[in-house]
Amino acid sequence: MARYYSDFLSAYLQYSSNTEPPLSYHIWTSLSIMGTALQRKVYLPWGFNKIYPNLYVVFIGPSACGKGLAMRLGKSLLEEIPGVFLASESITREALIQDIKGSVNTFNDPTDNLTKYHSSLGVFSEELSVFLGQQNVKFIADLTDWFDCKDIWTYRTKGSGTDSINCVCLSILGASAPDWLKSILPAEAFGGGFTSRVIFVVEEGKRQRIADPTIPPEILAMRPKLVEDLEQINNMAGRMIFHADTMKIYTKWYEESGGNPPLKDPAFAGYCERRALHLLKLSMICSVSRSDEKVILPQDFERALALLSAVEPKMPRAFMGLGKARYGEMTAVILDYLMKVRKANTTDLLEKFHLDIDEYTLSIVMKTLIARERVDMEYKDGHNVYTYKERREE
Repeated sequence: MARYYSDFLSAYLQYSSNTEPPLSYHIWTSLSIMGTALQRKVYLPWGFNKIYPNLYVVFIGPSACGKGLAMRLGKSLLEEIPGVFLASESITREALIQDIKGSVNTFNDPTDNLTKYHSSLGVFSEELSVFLGQQNVKFIADLTDWFDCKDIWTYRTKGSGTDSINCVCLSILGASAPDWLKSILPAEAFGGGFTSRVIFVVEEGKRQRIADPTIPPEILAMRPKLVEDLEQINNMAGRMIFHADTMKIYTKWYEESGGNPPLKDPAFAGYCERRALHLLKLSMICSVSRSDEKVILPQDFERALALLSAVEPKMPRAFMGLGKARYGEMTAVILDYLMKVRKANTTDLLEKFHLDIDEYTLSIVMKTLIARERVDMEYKDGHNVYTYKERREE
């Protein structure tokens, strides 16, 4: 059966164009709902492993910048697909385990014509703090485990016995304000843990302001067609393959990227190690966005790389203020402000942040930023003037 649209992502961006959220939020919502719709039924053999197209994506941005609207727009399409299970937003660890267990289903794998099981579940959380709770180490450890879609996941029950779930596949699309991450995530989540499995999409505000939100009839008419195309994506099953030309491009990229990570921030060292895995998952999704053939063409890998590269420069802003240095939080706030205004003098900064910082603390913060080569300073008209200094990874 032919699809209505030759490329789901492009059609979805047209469908969402008359809304205020940033374009990146709509892009990653579309990628997330395709990955969730694919469930554990489509896989990419990779050595002794299989890679599945589930994603963990978290939108970071201030209140009222459109995080929730972008998520709801995509989630509403998924809710119309029979056989796609979605968790409730406010749920305990134990209840989520039962939801995963209750999502068990079967499919026929055309690769070997065998009937197989999968326990696939999608999570959409507009308030990540509600979903994760506060410093919930055990829950974060479970989420870290589930990302890899293990064949068998064993856990201890409340009665101190053990139980297991076959073929887990969890997809997450969440949202948070930057200051919430400090209270949500325990120290164990950083580095090579949970956060290395998350793609953070960071924005500072709305893409556009729309006074009249009336949706044109031609856009409304797209919705049932997008639902049908997404249902067709959900019906896909079996092995996906790398085209030989794609493997040549990927091999060259992989060999060259090892010594040149896209992010220098130590907090993203684990993410950089898993970047190839994120790209393979995205390449699978980019392939199904345009076709049912289950072949990753060069254009799919190149598109995946472009999409990921577009959000990576802002990722470190998700963790601003999470360090343990005495003035770390205020340093992050000042740096973020200078990124936006580009230049400010001492008086400007003291006036802007007078409730949070005094002159002595500001001097320490600015010395730190100068030493880190994040700002340049010059003395002009009786003031120290600080200019934000561009860096390649920003």
